[in-house]
Amino acid sequence: MNMLIAFIGGFIGFILKLIINWVDIDRLKIDKSNFFIEIISAILWLWAFHNLSIEEGIVFSLIASVLVAIGFVDFFTMQIPLILILIGFIISVSGIFIGTIYFTASLWGIFVGGVIPLMIMGVTYIFTKRQGMGYGDIQLGIILGAWLGPMRMALTLFAASLLSLLTWIAVSLIKEFDKNRAMPLAPFLAIAGIGVYIGSVYYPGLFHLLIIE
Repeated sequence: MNMLIAFIGGFIGFILKLIINWVDIDRLKIDKSNFFIEIISAILWLWAFHNLSIEEGIVFSLIASVLVAIGFVDFFTMQIPLILILIGFIISVSGIFIGTIYFTASLWGIFVGGVIPLMIMGVTYIFTKRQGMGYGDIQLGIILGAWLGPMRMALTLFAASLLSLLTWIAVSLIKEFDKNRAMPLAPFLAIAGIGVYIGSVYYPGLFHLLIIE
């Protein structure tokens, strides 16, 4: 059974790799011998089907695999493929229909993950004339919010911002300091979102009272 689940996860990762190569953002091509996305996807699928119900496990595995692909592309290109955003959105909506995602929680999550960052980005631009986040990051925040709900999305934003800041500091220490150095946010959002979700499974008491359903 584990072999079958791992195969399915790896196959989904392979399909996502084909999509990335087909989109060809900034000529990014993943070599056939690079199995990073397939391996991470297989691991996530195995974890999901050992810890979640079948319906919840499928939704988690699909969204998490898409998040890994989005983070991979953004890391190398600073861009997020629209097709992967659309796939993630379809999966989130499907989760609402099959009952693994609560509609009210999803709406509040979208507000936290998409609307609030967009407002912050607008205010920041007014005062600094710089765009702190890309529109792809906002779109990703909407998908994450719809999937995670408001509380877990808020924690995801905090964790992603912290990870991004720590990485920026580390890179600045290794290389020369550059206040204009840009960092891709999607990889940190993906890592934080998946991590927060897994944390909520192992420590549900920390989230139960704060999640709006």
